[in-house]
Amino acid sequence: MGFPILYHILNKLEGVYAERVFAPWPDMESKMRENDIPLFSLETFTPLRQFDLVGFTLQYELHYTTILNLLSLARIPFKACERDGLPLVVGGGPCAFNPEPMADFFDAFVIGDGEEAVVTIAEAIREGKKKKQSRMKLLNTLAQIDGFYVPEFYRPQYDKNGRFKKRFPTHECARPRIKACVVEELPAENYPTKPLVPIIETTHDRVAIEIARGCSRGCRFCNAGMIYRPVRQRSVKDLVKQAEDSIRSTGYDEVSLVSLSTSDYEPLNVLMAAMHERLGKEMVNISFPSLRPEKFTPDVAVFAKGVRKSGLTLAPEAGSHILRSRINKTTTAEDLLRAVDLAYREGWRQVKLYFMIGLPGESYEDLEAMIHLINQVSEVARLHRGRQVSVSISPFVPKPITPFQWVRQDSAREIKAKIDFLCSKLTTKNIKMSWRQGEVAAVEGVLARGDRRMAQVIRTAWENGARFDGWGEFFDFDTWQLAMQKNGLSFELFNDGYDPDAPLPWDFVDKGVTKKFLKDELERAHGEQITPDCRDGECNRCGLMGKMVCKEIIRTHKKSNGKTTRTTTSDTAMFSPPTKVEINPVANPRLLRVKYRRDEHVQFLSHLDMLRLFERALRRARIPLAYTEGFNPRPKISYGPPLATGYTSDGEYFDVHYSPEKSLDFIKQLNPELPKGIKILETKQYYGKTRSLTALINRAEYEIEANGLLKKEELNDRIEHLKLMQSIFVKRTKEGEKDKEIDVRPFVDDIRADENVLYLKLIMENGRSARVHEILQFLMPDGIDSLRLARVKRIGLWVQYGNLLVSPMDV
Repeated sequence: MGFPILYHILNKLEGVYAERVFAPWPDMESKMRENDIPLFSLETFTPLRQFDLVGFTLQYELHYTTILNLLSLARIPFKACERDGLPLVVGGGPCAFNPEPMADFFDAFVIGDGEEAVVTIAEAIREGKKKKQSRMKLLNTLAQIDGFYVPEFYRPQYDKNGRFKKRFPTHECARPRIKACVVEELPAENYPTKPLVPIIETTHDRVAIEIARGCSRGCRFCNAGMIYRPVRQRSVKDLVKQAEDSIRSTGYDEVSLVSLSTSDYEPLNVLMAAMHERLGKEMVNISFPSLRPEKFTPDVAVFAKGVRKSGLTLAPEAGSHILRSRINKTTTAEDLLRAVDLAYREGWRQVKLYFMIGLPGESYEDLEAMIHLINQVSEVARLHRGRQVSVSISPFVPKPITPFQWVRQDSAREIKAKIDFLCSKLTTKNIKMSWRQGEVAAVEGVLARGDRRMAQVIRTAWENGARFDGWGEFFDFDTWQLAMQKNGLSFELFNDGYDPDAPLPWDFVDKGVTKKFLKDELERAHGEQITPDCRDGECNRCGLMGKMVCKEIIRTHKKSNGKTTRTTTSDTAMFSPPTKVEINPVANPRLLRVKYRRDEHVQFLSHLDMLRLFERALRRARIPLAYTEGFNPRPKISYGPPLATGYTSDGEYFDVHYSPEKSLDFIKQLNPELPKGIKILETKQYYGKTRSLTALINRAEYEIEANGLLKKEELNDRIEHLKLMQSIFVKRTKEGEKDKEIDVRPFVDDIRADENVLYLKLIMENGRSARVHEILQFLMPDGIDSLRLARVKRIGLWVQYGNLLVSPMDV
């Protein structure tokens, strides 16, 4: 969530521009190194080393080697002390609450909320450039601001047993404690309403709206629940306006209500009613992150099912009541079973359950309880016929600034034994299991609770090929074991835990949550005692009582004699939850046939990317689309034969059903919403039924530039030979299926050459045809990659009746 917020804030500042860069996949990295291309930004292709600041969000410990890889590609020296001048390399995000494992590589860290901090650092750099300040002078300035940590100004010391002992300041600007940044409010102006919309599919392909920040539940394993305190809620009015504006500017059809505990947002029913009132008619889906089973109520279900059922994730975390009490999770088995039954009754076909293993004090009796609970859920699914249960298992990794920051972490071998045990018992067909490997958790553990010595381990792992460690296909545990050994460290040094009275590498971070509170919570965990949510009872004295939000909670609690509620009168007056969600279908929709062009700017978009692109563009253009009915309503859009990735086209087609309620200038409305390289050329309205484009179109014509690979005479000889062939068998491979041999000769209608340009006409039968490269491979010399060296343009799609060729627009 922080990335688009900071991007928005920075780009609003006069004289400041912020751009994005992401890690290239290994094949692109190889090409960049091979061609001596430095890492560049997406917006203007500017090399990173030409910026004033390069900022990294430390979201996950297993990204650390990839960050080093980015610095290497950007040609920025790894170690902060080896740099001179700009850019400064600055880190932030949740992992910055223990910055020590990455301390050698960063000039500074922003610890805590970043909205105000990024403005401060931008102004400091602007002023420093005016005064031509040195890098060290600029770091001196930042080190004196709350929330900024400059690792170069400190030196750690270790005891004879290799344990962290203390930190020495080495500079006059070094402060003993770094107070984390906390923004008291979440103003609407900090949130973008015109977020960037990627053309290709991304993981979180939707509008994501932060409805609240922080969590007061106090789950003892949860790092985010501690570092994002206190709870700050946004108003329903602001959220609805952001959702409306974002949906209309992006064309997305889903809004995700994001927070650490969305179901604890106090006016949630009011918010969902308002979202439905404003967005329901536009077929916008409301989705949630994982919900607390006890908070998944019929009211929540009725709104979530209003348009279509997105996935539902419930997080019981542990199988037994005792273990849930130990981690301060108040969910009961009855809560979970009731929520699952409700979900299936309301139309969800799959529910995902999230559990952890390796929690402090866990026994095999607790695992047996987990198995029993999952089987109970499986039985509920069976009673609803055809329903599925997806179970995700994650090894517990202790994190800094939590009550469990001191505890031992299960070894990879122990985790494997527990996963094997669970898999051997959970064999019902409607249960689908997935899990993270114990080796991955072991590396995450040493990076989460390690000290500054881990920096050299990270560098060694990177030098030996580690990058994208969070992706299973790249993670190599042996690489990390060798890196630890080479640097004289062991996994047990960090993962076996810390003495509660010993100094910790991250003790200098002052989040506001006191160490005494964390120790008290650890003792309560040992006693299996629940600590209530401070919004439901007395203040728990975590250390943040002086914050404005906490003062308001305490004041409201006293005023209401223990019953706290913060839903405002203005919120409830604006919207009232309806008893039923209804979606009105478009009456008597009309069909519009559309012809468009695709050029080189979009030639590498896949067919599925094009489908998503057009759907969003139509929504942005305010075209009133007609939708299918049933479980998962979708816009009624159908497309002609797919264009292969890498090709261009002079004429592609799609049909769209829309409401005739108002007159439309379709071309004028849609073209401005399309990316460069796509242009609507022609439209035609149809009345009554018509055959689908796939059924109609039976000829495709291509223009192929062979780039001088063959002389004209040789090319003509090969064409004549191909025409004489009775059959051309090619092998087609499809993932998960056996290879098939197909005769593509019957699909070749005509082929001819004009100078160095090849013209190919293929027959299509209900979408079946030959592929251009399958024909080219018979024309090119052996060993020539026809796909890479030929430019292919589809110059026409036709409907052929006998000898008559007709455009699909004229049928």
